Amino acid sequence: MSSDPSVRSIIVNRPYYYATGMERTVYAYTQEEWGIGGAQPSGNYSVHSTTGLYIVTILMTIPAIVAPLVLVIGVASLSILLGLFGLVFTVLFTGGWLLAIRSLRREWQASKLRRLKGLPKPRFALTDDKARSWFEANPSGIAITRQNFPDSTRPFPGEANY
Repeated sequence: MSSDPSVRSIIVNRPYYYATGMERTVYAYTQEEWGIGGAQPSGNYSVHSTTGLYIVTILMTIPAIVAPLVLVIGVASLSILLGLFGLVFTVLFTGGWLLAIRSLRREWQASKLRRLKGLPKPRFALTDDKARSWFEANPSGIAITRQNFPDSTRPFPGEANY
């Protein structure tokens, strides 16, 4: 990712992300509503499922608890190798477990917001150009502006080459 502040603000502060559910209708999601939904602009990325994340989190729970114990035992016994393994596994398993818990909480909050608006879970993310074409053909409350479609490659009214 570029370190240019203008590029970063477009990526982080965009008002909508676009995706379809299991049907062809395109929906606009805010960042809070997105959750762990479809993350790529093409392909079947429905493997980003809450069930899969729950299973991974459950499987990582025991190693996330045992790894710090191995670290403590390694340090207490002055075993450099055991302490090093304990440190590496503590960072990997406990850190991964904490990230998974954070993702589950984020998805839970996003699903509540989507439910309030009647939005399906985003399954297949769309590029701004594909979403813009759909919203031009099917007018809705989304204004066709550079702010709502910042990564669109086609010019907007009032821009050069329109």
